[in-house]
Amino acid sequence: MTTTIYQKTDKGQEEIRTRANRLDQKHRALLLMVNGEKTCDEILVQLAPLGMTQAVFNELEQSGYIRPHVPGATALKGAQSDASSSPAAPVEAVTAAEEPGVEGYQRLYRFYTETISRYLGLRGYLLEMKVEKAGNVADLVALRETLKAALVKARGEPDTSNVIAQLDLLIDEATE
Repeated sequence: MTTTIYQKTDKGQEEIRTRANRLDQKHRALLLMVNGEKTCDEILVQLAPLGMTQAVFNELEQSGYIRPHVPGATALKGAQSDASSSPAAPVEAVTAAEEPGVEGYQRLYRFYTETISRYLGLRGYLLEMKVEKAGNVADLVALRETLKAALVKARGEPDTSNVIAQLDLLIDEATE
């Protein structure tokens, strides 16, 4: 049983946005599922149809795309602190972290990634990429209807109504 929780590094965030290193489908799918919340075992269960193993986690960690999750640390904080020393730091992430609503952005980002992972799995791949590209609260708010439509299609209206109500509360907090 593997209870390690991983989070994306700056390099992992950049790979999601740009595909600069051209990861294969298996590695990219796993990288998308890593969110700092789910254990390796939880992710492996979801990605079982792809033949995913712990070895893929190890390869991503050794290549610098993921690292063990440290409570309270996020990839955005890493991007902000590394921005001056690393010219390859994602500009969008630094911009989002410097805005006054950084907490709102982080809550929305976490909500989207957890919701997509929990309710959509691999069906949410394209939406997850849009969330990864979102550089500020407004970009995340703009994805509300896309998430709602995907949830209705996958889960039906009752489940969707509750999730979207939670999202709307977070949006209200983030945009005040």
